[in-house]
Amino acid sequence: MKGTLSFIPEARKIDFYEYELPQPEPGAMLTEVTRTNVCGSEVHMWRGEFGRRGAMPGHEMVGRVHSLGQGVTTDTAGQPLKEGDRIAPVYYRVCGLCANCREGNAAACTGLSIRAKRLIPDEAPHFHTPWATHYYIHPGQHVYKVPDNVPDHAASSANCALSQVFFSLDRLNLRYDETLVVQGAGGLGLHAMAVAKARGARVIAIDGVDLRLQRAKAFGADEVIDMREYASVKDRTVRVRELTDGLGSDVVLEVAGVPAAFEEAIQLVRSGGRIAELGNISIGLQATISPSLITFKSISVVGVSTYNPHYLHKALQFLSEHMDQYPYHELVDAEFPLKNAAEAMDKSDRKEITRAALVP
Repeated sequence: MKGTLSFIPEARKIDFYEYELPQPEPGAMLTEVTRTNVCGSEVHMWRGEFGRRGAMPGHEMVGRVHSLGQGVTTDTAGQPLKEGDRIAPVYYRVCGLCANCREGNAAACTGLSIRAKRLIPDEAPHFHTPWATHYYIHPGQHVYKVPDNVPDHAASSANCALSQVFFSLDRLNLRYDETLVVQGAGGLGLHAMAVAKARGARVIAIDGVDLRLQRAKAFGADEVIDMREYASVKDRTVRVRELTDGLGSDVVLEVAGVPAAFEEAIQLVRSGGRIAELGNISIGLQATISPSLITFKSISVVGVSTYNPHYLHKALQFLSEHMDQYPYHELVDAEFPLKNAAEAMDKSDRKEITRAALVP
């Protein structure tokens, strides 16, 4: 039996390959992909901003167990696992041994093994990307059963969007009655708003697309700032201060993915505030900042590119508890067959859609 997977050899091009399905080694499993998403990082790949030898796109997915390797009887949380069960996997492995892992910050694991180190397709067991019909879960990767009341369209974005912002807000210690500014109302931003509201925070969303601003309100934003109405950094900074008693935001979450957004975050945050930088992942893009602003405002800046793997389990539980509170059915607002991945990428790049899903 054969499966299909995708590969981006260069900017704005995607190829497909077929391989025989592998037998999982002891401790591993092979899954059948039922749904996978276009995250912002895949858009950066599509633009050719990283992956010199090409890239195997995809990491947000939900699927079903196709076959279990010897010794695999439960998911990482100890729940019984069998063929046909719905699962969501963490797309990387951590070593558990380095100084960062031992200190509880596995997101900064120095031995991090990202299957999406974007291996070339012909490297066995081939199915390193969920932009495929099947996905191979290696020994040591965290994998969790999806709660029965969480549909695939919601579960697919638990990894990485929800897990990453959940972890980020914990890193920043976002507290009750604090104000969070979210720069960018895409998939990560909307999930962050829902988590922040569950903590009793006040949320201000910044974006410039009607659909995204509408969704920001639906996912809990107390205020939205339209970049078309507030067209300059100064205008948006003044508006945030108007909404925060002249202080600025306690916490700013950058998920817009452009260097200018990070420059702006330093203006938006209050003295003594905290910034989480998630969106800027393209090597070579630069921001121009005055370090004195960080110094004199006593700002804390945290960079987050992954998350402690157990946060995927927390994310799935969060979805289970809040499925009826937010319109998760709108979060992934366009569906494409896998063979039309290029169209999904183009529309995502142009921000015509909030989140695209690929269905094999």
